[in-house]
Order: sequence, then structure tokens, then C-alpha cells
Amino acid sequence: MRIVGGIPAEQNEFPWMVALSRKGKFYCGATLITKRHLLTAAHCVEGFSAREIKASLGEYNRAHKNDTQKLVLRIKQIIRHPEFQISNFKNDIAILKLDAQVPLDSPHIQPACLPQSEHRNYTGLKAVVTGWGRTGESKPPSNEMRKVEVPIMSIEDCRKNSGYVPSRITDNMMCAGYSGGQKDSCQGDSGGPLQIYGSRPGTMEVVGIVSWGRGCARPNFPGVYTRIESYMSWVDSNIEDECFCKG
Repeated sequence: MRIVGGIPAEQNEFPWMVALSRKGKFYCGATLITKRHLLTAAHCVEGFSAREIKASLGEYNRAHKNDTQKLVLRIKQIIRHPEFQISNFKNDIAILKLDAQVPLDSPHIQPACLPQSEHRNYTGLKAVVTGWGRTGESKPPSNEMRKVEVPIMSIEDCRKNSGYVPSRITDNMMCAGYSGGQKDSCQGDSGGPLQIYGSRPGTMEVVGIVSWGRGCARPNFPGVYTRIESYMSWVDSNIEDECFCKG
């Protein structure tokens, strides 16, 4: 998945954004949620071993190889949701345990806030997707972190009024985008966050994970995201009692 129709993010605007790479090539996004854990899409780590993946934190422009604020860490453990299905992207969520704790003493690396309650109605809220993915279906990934604002749709609206087969959209997914397309995530953005403005001024809450979609920013095919609140008890049970921010 990918950022289409967006604009460059500000430096340090999304300090929980993480770039995942394999064999020296960027391929997916992730979100820092504790000093030791990342949240990403299970399909981003399907078939890979932990030692193959590196995480770049504090990343802004991937072309700046000697960026002093960037921290690159290896992955110690991959925890995929046990009911993830690659064929239909059900339960597309995974936790990555880092091989070292992340220092949180600078503004460019900070954990994200996650949903504090289940069954919240996000319909109609403006959400922001961030990443370094393609800026169009036939375009290369972006070096600079980009962001795009998209409205969250109701599950019912996504099932009835999008081009997707209704049964593909489960209650544990979210759809976000415009009926006319033009703005969306794209290839390379998978695993990254869908975030809303938090209840406290200046805060944001990560509510979704970039999961799947038909092409990029196509009319009637909104981006589909893993609904994080559906998995909060699973996340809690797999982060070893480490604290994380609740929105």
C-alpha cells in the first residue's frame, strides 16, 4: 500500500513511524508502541525470519543515509496473530520485538497512543495515513515521509457502496478514503499507521494498520485497514506488561 495525493510530513510530526527493510531495501511501515515493540501488518512479515528485518526509527528522508537522528535496530522476535490469513488479510496484525530498548529522550522517536476502549464509532472522522510508499500505482516509493488525510467510512457503507465483495470486509477491518479516489495509501505503506486526532490537544491515536486494497486511490475502492481496537487484548498479552500510551 502507498501514499497517493498526499503532501510531505513535517520532520518529527509522526515520531512513532518506523521503516522496515529487508536485504537493504525498504518495503513496509510499522508503529513504535513501547520501548521494545512495533506494531505492523502480519502480511509484512509473512514468510520472513526476524533476523532478515531491520527497523529504522526516527527516519524522515530515506535518501539521507547518514542521518544522525535515525536509529536502526534488528528484530528479535516476530509475533503474528495466530489467526492471520494471507488469502483474505483477516487478522492482519503482528508485533515485532526489537533486540534493544529504544531511548525515548528525544522528540524524533516516541511511541504512539493506541485505542483505550472498544466499540468506538470512528465513522466520518478525518484520519491521517503516513509512510514512504509509492505516490502512484506506477511510481517508485517516496524518499520523504508523506501524509494524506482520508475520511473513515462505516463498515456498512464500505460493504454496500464500495467495489469490494461485501464478505471480504470484516468487523475487524476499517475502510477509509473518498468515493472518487485520488487520496489513499499505496505499495510500501503497508503496516504503517492510520491515525486520528486525539482527545487531548496535540495528540494523535493510531486506530488502524495499512492492510490491503484494490490498486491505489481508485474510485470506489477505499483503503482497508486492520482495526486495532479489536485486537487490544491480544496486544496487551504480547508486550510483556510494558506500558504504552492509550489515547
